[in-house]
Amino acid sequence: MASTTGRRRQKRSWASRIFSLGRKAGSADSDEPGDERTVYVNVPMPDSEYDARGRPQQYPANQIRTAKYTVLSFIPKNLIEQFRRAANIYFLFLLILQFIPAVTTGMPGLSALALFTIVALTMAKDGYEDSKRSASDREANKAPAIVLGSGWVNANKPPAHFFRPRGPMRLVWGDSGSEGTVGGAMQSGSATASAYGSNLDTNRMGPEIDLASGSWLKTEWRHLHVGDIVLIRDGDAVPADVLMLNSSDEDGACFVETKNLDGETNLKTKHALHKTTDLCSPAQFAAFKCTIDAEPPNTLLYSFKGSLRILSDSSMPLHMNTFDKYEQPAVDPLSVDNLLLRGSVVRNTKWAVGVIVFTGDETKIMMNAGETPSKRSRIERMMNYQVITQFCLLFILCLLTSILGGVYYGESDSFPAVFIKKFETSVSKTSPPLYGFLTFWTSLILYQTVVPISLYVTIEIVRSFQSLFINQDIDMYYKPVDRRCKPNSWNLSDDLGQVEYIFSDKTGTLTQNVMVFRQCTIRGHVYGEIVSDEETEKANELRNAMDQKIDQYFKNPYRQSETSTFLDTTLYDNLKADNTQSRAVIEFFTILALCHTVISDVPDPEYPSKIIYKAESPDEAALVSTARDVGFAFLRREKDRIVCSFLGIEQSFQLLATLEFTSARKRMSVIVRREDGRIMLLCKGADSIIMERIRQNQEQLRQRTLDDLELFANHGLRTLCLGYRLLDEDEYIPWKRDYDVAMSSLGDREAMAEEVCDRIERNLQLTGGTAIEDKLQDGVPETIAQLSLAGIKLWVLTGDKTETAINIGYSCNLLNNDMQLIVVKASDKDATREQLERALHEFGDTHGDLSYAGGGGGPMSGIARKSPRSWRRLLGRSTKNKGKNPAFEHAREIAQSKNHRRGIKGIWDDVRTRNVPAERNGLSVKRDAPLGLVIDGDSLKYALDPELSPLLLELAVRCQSVLCCRVSPLQKALVVRLVKEGLGTLCLSIGDGANDVSMIQEADVGIGISGEEGLQAAMASDYEIAQFRFLQKLLLVHGRWSYLRITTMILNFFYKNIVFTVSLFWFQIFCQWSVSNMFDYTIISLYNMLFTSLPPGVLGVFDQDLPAFAGAVVPQLYKRGIYKLEYSMARFWMYVIDGFYQSAATVFLVIYTYYFSAAARSNGLDSASKDDIGTVGAFCVILITNLYMGLNNRSWTWVMPVAQLFGIALLLGVFFVYGLIYDTEFSAGAGSRIFPQVDFWFLLVLTTVLCLFPHYLVKFVRSA
Repeated sequence: MASTTGRRRQKRSWASRIFSLGRKAGSADSDEPGDERTVYVNVPMPDSEYDARGRPQQYPANQIRTAKYTVLSFIPKNLIEQFRRAANIYFLFLLILQFIPAVTTGMPGLSALALFTIVALTMAKDGYEDSKRSASDREANKAPAIVLGSGWVNANKPPAHFFRPRGPMRLVWGDSGSEGTVGGAMQSGSATASAYGSNLDTNRMGPEIDLASGSWLKTEWRHLHVGDIVLIRDGDAVPADVLMLNSSDEDGACFVETKNLDGETNLKTKHALHKTTDLCSPAQFAAFKCTIDAEPPNTLLYSFKGSLRILSDSSMPLHMNTFDKYEQPAVDPLSVDNLLLRGSVVRNTKWAVGVIVFTGDETKIMMNAGETPSKRSRIERMMNYQVITQFCLLFILCLLTSILGGVYYGESDSFPAVFIKKFETSVSKTSPPLYGFLTFWTSLILYQTVVPISLYVTIEIVRSFQSLFINQDIDMYYKPVDRRCKPNSWNLSDDLGQVEYIFSDKTGTLTQNVMVFRQCTIRGHVYGEIVSDEETEKANELRNAMDQKIDQYFKNPYRQSETSTFLDTTLYDNLKADNTQSRAVIEFFTILALCHTVISDVPDPEYPSKIIYKAESPDEAALVSTARDVGFAFLRREKDRIVCSFLGIEQSFQLLATLEFTSARKRMSVIVRREDGRIMLLCKGADSIIMERIRQNQEQLRQRTLDDLELFANHGLRTLCLGYRLLDEDEYIPWKRDYDVAMSSLGDREAMAEEVCDRIERNLQLTGGTAIEDKLQDGVPETIAQLSLAGIKLWVLTGDKTETAINIGYSCNLLNNDMQLIVVKASDKDATREQLERALHEFGDTHGDLSYAGGGGGPMSGIARKSPRSWRRLLGRSTKNKGKNPAFEHAREIAQSKNHRRGIKGIWDDVRTRNVPAERNGLSVKRDAPLGLVIDGDSLKYALDPELSPLLLELAVRCQSVLCCRVSPLQKALVVRLVKEGLGTLCLSIGDGANDVSMIQEADVGIGISGEEGLQAAMASDYEIAQFRFLQKLLLVHGRWSYLRITTMILNFFYKNIVFTVSLFWFQIFCQWSVSNMFDYTIISLYNMLFTSLPPGVLGVFDQDLPAFAGAVVPQLYKRGIYKLEYSMARFWMYVIDGFYQSAATVFLVIYTYYFSAAARSNGLDSASKDDIGTVGAFCVILITNLYMGLNNRSWTWVMPVAQLFGIALLLGVFFVYGLIYDTEFSAGAGSRIFPQVDFWFLLVLTTVLCLFPHYLVKFVRSA
């Protein structure tokens, strides 16, 4: 691989570093950002690596930032986010307008204070939420690391004066550690670096690594650079993507835990190249000269291509540092097996040493992590459109007022002149056009309450209470880890009530990742009795019986009876028989004890017989543990030998070759030499793979084994088949030569190795099969069933192999035996297209060509084409090629069709009635069956391409369940994005590991499992829960309640402001459109703040239509949120029309009643003045709006009446106290005049009945 001589990475400007939101997940499996690179180890960089100004290639620092803000960017970025709200821009504009003396009508200081308060409160909330991410970043960046130092210089690191921020910009980037460093570490004696020997636990290391010599220096993760040689100890996390050079293992093996990458807690094996396994001491590492050619940084966790060139004389010891000249170096290929990925943890290995290849944002785990998003709820986004509607209404009101005001101003003898005189309206001397122009802006201020700023304050308060209720729910408290449901984002509670798609990880989210060996079939005989976890007495009886049988036959000190799950005493009766069945049992468990990559460990030297196993997969550990408990114990590995104890007799086998498991092979084999010299190949794998490789004349055994495996599968157990064969030396030796050539190939290594392995894994003797239970978390099947009834579709996105995911799907009710599975498994783009189109053709009743080139497919039979609702088109974010992909629109129509909305079956009923062929190659078609889609990672990579993604979405919306297997973290995020943007629906993601972070951040709502497997996903999530089953109550109870409450509150808020504001508009008819206030300005200022503030808040916090248990008993209630029946433009306009009617009824009734009445003041004058009518109108409006919101309350408690009485009492208090004390300044003393009048109290009752009766009548009819 050539070194970098082409395009260089451009250095980001300081402005982009401040204001960027972080990383943006790229397209699937993209090679961006970055270039191919050459890392120089103890070799000077050639001139080609420097640019014209003498600057070397710049690599990103190992410092990461997942927080949205920095110290400098917090205020400007947060203000930009807040002023994405149309209402905030509107309030800012009005604030500026009120400082203009010619058009102001009130006190601008009050408006400024209100706007400042809401912005400051929101900023404080956002800052608090982001501070937790910043703390997590600091913890990661300051984690300790060990690097080679003591004069060793990293040739790949730029000098200290290059690329380093100075002054205040250090607040943004922090210290990169470039200045005065050696080998990526600070100089000895500095604040963050120290020589080892005094402050490190040398017991964790071997003497060969020479930890106490002072050659190793301590530093922090953020100070590491590409090319640094790092030392990683047992239990340490890998700080960057590191190419292994050697480890404490004699073969250069290192075992890592990758739960932060793929969610799995099982161990995986990494290997150093054989040529570097002689490196042990710091001096040898410091003298080792090589170059590492690496592919560009990318998102592929399971792939890495590179090469290593060792620049030394082959006859010269590696530790000598006298290279006069370099011979032509040999090139050794590198793969992902040689790369330790950032985020993985070293286990069962004392130490490992390697060279850093990728740092910071270019590491695979960080490239798979998307930016930390600024999420807004769907209702908040939709409110923007309703606010725009209110703006249009406001513009119309202001335009009418200005036009009519200008017209009437020019006609002093018109009919309304009598009202002008009556209400003592004053006008200024100016021209009618100018008067109308000024009237427009004055009326804009007068009618500003049509979009109140207090609405947003109330929403923030209500959501805070909703988050508190969610956090305090005892039903979502998990005692084993002492965790409650924790809301990290307070503004998404209403989205929990509208989720239509859930994207879930499998391992650690749906399952406990605990495998239990239950049954097996050996030569057609089934062993093992299934005992549930509740049947403890029966299990103990069987364990005691097995212990007695073992003691009679042989001694097994390695058996761990208390944890044994394989229970069957007849096994030992067959072993004693010394017949064909007993030999088959021995062969079966011999394969389990030898065919694996498990590492044994004795945690307590005082109990050497207590062995625990560390395996790459938990099912492999379960197989080996069961063999140990039965009497076939794997003890240890000694270089190339495997030591076991079979039936109490210790035996040793020479390991000749390990043919590892891959998702393509679906099998694993080992070749061993027995003590008698015979060579055996032992194989285990999927039944479909093993059955086609067994030798002939085993038809009866084959059929009996398949019948047993089908029985196991029906119980939801995972199955494997076992087989073996004996090899001759004449066959093995040439095969081994071909195998070594294939494994050292620089070309298509995988294909060559598979061809060689396939050649020898033939003519197997079938031994039997195993049945393992992958234990689900408590309540997972029940939760999935309830969510399905609620109309929520569940997709499982997992890094596991296809067979594992399918088995789990059956056990957790995601899949069932009546379902027609569509499996998409292709190796290239054309094959993926063919399989997707064939599935659509057979199951979708669409045109055969739905591709991008074909222009999309036709409508499904029985579903009328229907344009999406206009607001939904506005709400859904369009994809990049949406306009060019008709299939996106077609898929969205299917998802929104009437057939889909009718009930829990929806689109699946339509699929069941399709006319599909009875037979098809590779698939047994089931008529009248719901569909399930299974797609692997390679196929998904091509299916997510913009050209094929409409096909995938078109097929997926027809499927009841979808399983995506072997997917990378970025692919998980891209699948979520495809559904979210393609269908315009609300998506929720749930996971427990760092590999789920990008998926969680991409979804509208992200849920992190904060259980026993770490907190990476929980820290990046919007809500933390400890168990998957808590999702049921979070969505079906709290989510539904929050959705109902917030929508009711918002609609009522819009209503009460329409009534108040439009009343001012109707009043202009009687004052010649002179923009006079009907109400005193004090009433206008306190209307939203005091008089009507509590009832909407009570609706948002305490309102509920049904008790909590109803949400679980009748999950179909949740569909009202999915179909957006509670919050739509239709309902919004109903409240607006209601507000117009009630405001008109109030104003006209009050004015005409008082104007034509005989009421008089105490001095005998007519009481029909503007101040008196405004006071009466204010009382009517405030009483009506409070009672109206009470009618909309679904459950009456003492809180709502108290809230209503509080507002009305405050109004009376203002009039009696403030009005009487300052009688001449407040409404011109109207309060003291109207309260004694009988007409006032009669009019109050009459207006209330006339306004509220129609609404009450409609509610009565609808409820009946």
